Amino acid sequence: MRRKRKDSGYLNKLVNKFSRLKAKSDSPNNRNSKTDLRAKPIFSDTSRFRKNEQVLQRSRQEFIGLFKNSPEALAYTDMDGIVLEVNKRFEELFGYELEEMRGKHIEKVLTNWRTQILGSDRAFTDLELIAKKKNNKLIHVSVSVTLNQVNEQATGKIFLLNDITNRKANEAVNNVLYNISRAANSDIFLKQLYPVIREELSTIIDTTNFYIALFDEEKNKLYFSYYADETGERDKDFLVSKYSNSDSIFHYIFRTGESLLLNYNKYKRMIDRGDFNSCDVITNKQVWLGVPLKVESKIIGSMILQSYIDPNLYSKKDIKLMEFVSQQIATAIERKQAEGKLKFLSLYDYLTKLPNRVLFYDRMKQEIAYAKRERKKFSLMFLDLDNFKEVNDKFGHDIGDQLLQGVAKRFSKLLRKTDTICRLGGDEFIILLPRLAQPRENTVDVARKIFSSLSEPFLIRGNQIHITTSIGIALYPDDGEEGEILIKSADKAMYLAKKEGPNNYHWARPQ
Repeated sequence: MRRKRKDSGYLNKLVNKFSRLKAKSDSPNNRNSKTDLRAKPIFSDTSRFRKNEQVLQRSRQEFIGLFKNSPEALAYTDMDGIVLEVNKRFEELFGYELEEMRGKHIEKVLTNWRTQILGSDRAFTDLELIAKKKNNKLIHVSVSVTLNQVNEQATGKIFLLNDITNRKANEAVNNVLYNISRAANSDIFLKQLYPVIREELSTIIDTTNFYIALFDEEKNKLYFSYYADETGERDKDFLVSKYSNSDSIFHYIFRTGESLLLNYNKYKRMIDRGDFNSCDVITNKQVWLGVPLKVESKIIGSMILQSYIDPNLYSKKDIKLMEFVSQQIATAIERKQAEGKLKFLSLYDYLTKLPNRVLFYDRMKQEIAYAKRERKKFSLMFLDLDNFKEVNDKFGHDIGDQLLQGVAKRFSKLLRKTDTICRLGGDEFIILLPRLAQPRENTVDVARKIFSSLSEPFLIRGNQIHITTSIGIALYPDDGEEGEILIKSADKAMYLAKKEGPNNYHWARPQ
């Protein structure tokens, strides 16, 4: 069985006391009837009157004590909402004294109180409304209304008001974190998560100018993953060029793990002290609020809010808020990063970042379907680096890996966006050249460009490394109508090219 709410019980107790008080004052025993005076001895009536008067006075005092000293804000109005009495807590909460409220409508403080509710002759419990204090500050209040009834007739209303601003603020923050967490657990990509974070945060703090910088462990530097700037700086490269140096405010927050709330003077003082540099022209109307993005004890980046026009937009209270939500945001970002890495590794080669077998076979399957339907041809190139084992033996596998990365970059630059290059494993690569106007001539052009690109040595850790390759070429559908058959045909052709010497290509079916 559910317990009655404290607020409702208190109001009922107060109303019952007030009702008994009114009932006693209207009872026959308290009426000064001439008939009664003649019928009974004056001494007897006077004694009874004094006794009733004492009881009535004590009831009045109890009612006044309950009303005035209530820990909740109370207001007593007539049925039309005109204020007759308020207690001390009401005065403290709203800043109005009794004389300022008496005779005024309750809507003076309850700004969004609905007329149809106010005009209703029924009670309400825990109605959540916006109230306005004397200093015009808006707060959230929970309102309960109980009717005062005497002889089954409503004579007034007692309003009980509780400040729930902090509770509503906590609810708003929890709602933001819930929505961000739900987005992080959905199937959206990390880039799609950033706008969600900004939009959700905008419900609890101004995010007009909003920046997220994350640390890339592989490249050992911060990069801008998301930003919104009202000055019109939409060129990401321009923004990165301004803040990519290791002495920017983003790096300072990341490096120190320190939250910052900076007005113009504090920002200038930290620059003069050498804490960080700024490429912007700053004004005394600007303010910065920055927090580190932490997952437990690990800092993964920094997040900054900024205003160009309102130096009082953020306060110390907002630092605590942003520190709290930033932990959840960092966790959400890291989760999406982990998901992204898993998805990447499922489709791309970890070392060279080229498509792996799974992605390559999928694209080849699509191209076979297209070529079959449209009666087109495409070519497949199978590449193997010559004497790569000698590079590993002489310089070590670490330098061998860097050589593979360099080769992959050079090959990728030669190809169209529609082409696909895949690292099959070791030092073997395979290239899909779809939708060629002249399949044989175009493929030979690509092969010659590959040989030319390898003519320049690779400079790795002070070592000049020369490498060549052998290429086998198969043509669809001449050398096979299925993917596996095409690859085998190109593979055999590659071994024939190797026999002819370095930097040679060979067709699966020579003309």
